[in-house]
Amino acid sequence: MTESEEPCQFLEWDTSFFSSRIARLNSPRLTPTLLDRVFEWCRDQTIDCLYFLADADDPQTVWLAQDHGFRLVEVRYTLERRLNDWDPETRPHDAPGVVIRDALPEDIPTLQKIARTSYLDSRFYFDSNFSEEKWGAYYATWVSSSCQGGVDLALVAIKDGTVVGYITGLVDRQTREGIYELTGVDESARRSGVGQELFRSGIDWYVQHQVNYLWVATQGRNIATQRMIQRHGFLSKSCQLYFHKWFKE
Repeated sequence: MTESEEPCQFLEWDTSFFSSRIARLNSPRLTPTLLDRVFEWCRDQTIDCLYFLADADDPQTVWLAQDHGFRLVEVRYTLERRLNDWDPETRPHDAPGVVIRDALPEDIPTLQKIARTSYLDSRFYFDSNFSEEKWGAYYATWVSSSCQGGVDLALVAIKDGTVVGYITGLVDRQTREGIYELTGVDESARRSGVGQELFRSGIDWYVQHQVNYLWVATQGRNIATQRMIQRHGFLSKSCQLYFHKWFKE
């Protein structure tokens, strides 16, 4: 980051949704000089909460964040996989009774209900400044937007005639990379293979759309999801630390 660049980005959507002035720190690393610029910018913009996704391998960054009131709310793991050897026909199909199809507008109320209880591992859940009602509504709004054209991939899982899960993702048009965004499974269908079949079906979709590289991020505390992703040939790409800095507590 050069001195002429803004140290932070104001987040209009988050600000409007959470009714607090929210921004994101633009650099993954901190120095004392940069931190002074960040705090000056936040004062000028009357920021209430600052998101900071930090590199986990830089000691100075971690110590500066901790010493200046940043709260660690998430360890974020990103995993990646080349898809050149993925075959939708021969990959495992061991979720009997689960049907995967494209999401439809009429699915949205059910998907929103699932979203409200699916992210107990999220950084918002672990930040008590965000109420359960608010962060639940955040993910419900996100999945609704996704299923109305906000993403490239939006699939749902049906079991016993009922929608019980979803997965969404994007495609970078320039690099042809795939990015998983949201996954949610109804409490009644968890640990039954639904999430795994959604994950595999998403990979099928990417392969069929000529995407040959895919990455996905998950929380360090979400061991079950990490193990599921790893079983499908994904390797670690990065480890980062998510901090929230509240200026008015």
